[in-house]
Amino acid sequence: MRRGRRIYFLAIAGLAAAAALGIYWLVATAPEPVLRDRMLVVPGGWKRFLGVFVLACGGVAGSAYLYGLATRPLRAGRYAVTMGTHVFMWVVIVLVFYPVVYLLSVSFNENNTLATALPRVGNLIVRAGVIPDPARVSMIQYVKVTREFHVHWYQLALFGVLLLSVLGVVSATLAGRLGRATASRVDAWRGRLGWVIVGAAAALVLSVTPDQFYGLTDDGRRLPASIGGMVPLYIRNTLLVSGTTGLLAIALATPAGYAFSRLRFQGRYSTLLTFVFVQMFPTFMTLVAVFYLMSRLDLLNTFTGLILAYSGGAIAFSTWIFKGYVDSLSPALEESAMVDGATRFGAFLRVVLPVSVPMLLFIFINQFISTYSEFILANTLLVGQERWTVGVGLRNFSTNQFATQWGAMAAASVLGSIPILVVFYSFQDSLTGKHTAGSVKG
Repeated sequence: MRRGRRIYFLAIAGLAAAAALGIYWLVATAPEPVLRDRMLVVPGGWKRFLGVFVLACGGVAGSAYLYGLATRPLRAGRYAVTMGTHVFMWVVIVLVFYPVVYLLSVSFNENNTLATALPRVGNLIVRAGVIPDPARVSMIQYVKVTREFHVHWYQLALFGVLLLSVLGVVSATLAGRLGRATASRVDAWRGRLGWVIVGAAAALVLSVTPDQFYGLTDDGRRLPASIGGMVPLYIRNTLLVSGTTGLLAIALATPAGYAFSRLRFQGRYSTLLTFVFVQMFPTFMTLVAVFYLMSRLDLLNTFTGLILAYSGGAIAFSTWIFKGYVDSLSPALEESAMVDGATRFGAFLRVVLPVSVPMLLFIFINQFISTYSEFILANTLLVGQERWTVGVGLRNFSTNQFATQWGAMAAASVLGSIPILVVFYSFQDSLTGKHTAGSVKG
């Protein structure tokens, strides 16, 4: 028995060594990369990458299979499939993050073009621009897109409060994981600091005005801000529009979804079918009608018009989502409240909404993200530079009369993506169904 296991372990070592040698040979014998269309290209590189990928997955899966034969023969196949799947998923994750890493690399380059930004020496990853050249890392692109933003003292104070609150949330989380604070205390502190973050962020967004964006001459005269220097204003506009759209979707979709789920009235089924029918048509099919409607209502180039246009499509989808969620809740929740004297609306307000926090956050985040990255409708309705959102503003980096400003565009993209990351991190613990635990009387 021991001899058989020893043979399997020797086979594992031999298979792993063979896979490693094969991967090393494919990488070491790769031809010299050449510059083609402003990109560093390895001739036949995709074939070698496929070979490395197959050897890695096959080597790990084969080693797991042999290990299973040595320890649990009946599960050997399951071990091989599991480990091979893990390697496959890690490779996919790395490939998904490649554009993000490349974008960060370009944003830290000194130049605005891709061709001159590529170094001539160093390893292949540095020469391809996947990671920035350590000798040429620069913040010049971030300075370009923010230097015309003149910050007031109270905005610095709000940003300080926001930053300290975020650090407080991180500290509370670490204290809970290290066992230095109870879970209830950590949740209490995170809840309080979360409201402070929301309030400080909202006040900071509302406090930024177009008057704060201008250039200065040597003698102190003000000049109109350039398009590339107003990126913070574009981010502020996008946060205002997306945040308001998300809140409006919650305010309108939650009572509608609850009514469709719990109440029975004439026209209920046909209205639901109409919502489904509306979702079948893409947004760009309504551009002409929306533009004509907003022009007749004198809402062109206004945040109000854009928010109403976004909300029109958001309500139908959000209503369907919330209706399905309420269908999954036990009617005993509202019945218990109404037995205690609550009205139908009171039961909805005090019972259903508190246990629906995960779904409310999902609706908000879904509308926030979908409108944050939207371009076509915003480009149609917003014609003034001071009203542009991030998507419309980034387009102008690629419409330069001489060349695309890749460095500045990458820096602006990084700055514009920070709010999305903050929203996801802030709400990730709330996107669970734990709020329904113990909500029904025994």
